[in-house]
Amino acid sequence: MKKHSRIAKQWAVLGKSLTLTALMLAGAQSSAQLLPTPEVVGSSWVYKTPGLYHNVRDDLVQAIQDEGLVISYTAHLASMLTRTAEATGAKVQVYENAESLLFCSAELTYELTLNNPHNITLCPYSISIYTLTTDLDNVHLSIRAPELEQADYAAVHQLLEQIIAATLTW
Repeated sequence: MKKHSRIAKQWAVLGKSLTLTALMLAGAQSSAQLLPTPEVVGSSWVYKTPGLYHNVRDDLVQAIQDEGLVISYTAHLASMLTRTAEATGAKVQVYENAESLLFCSAELTYELTLNNPHNITLCPYSISIYTLTTDLDNVHLSIRAPELEQADYAAVHQLLEQIIAATLTW
């Protein structure tokens, strides 16, 4: 009897996980259709949009919050690189502005860790936003290339694309 109960619970968890993934994919289809094809650069997917950094950043923050998520940390990368330039011997300033926004979804992370407790490394998720000193008219948004060999990551990647699509359609 206990074995049957355990199997039923496992099927119920699997069903919830598949339902959550299906709902996320269905809800994101309209946003994902608006998303331009990213430029794949090394281990990053890069989206470029014309505009002012602070305006696009505000749109990105709003898109993250619209998903019901809270930014837990902002890495101020351009200022860190500027501050440490002398110590590192850096002679060229690459970024005018550059930040990485970190956030997580409790629901999604719970599902990921339920399927595999080692998926905890997928949280927090991040989106980097930056302007290059050589191209001040465009703002770049980038995410890590999806880990396609890891099926659990698909829902995380879909969420990141949804947020970028919402940012670029403001």
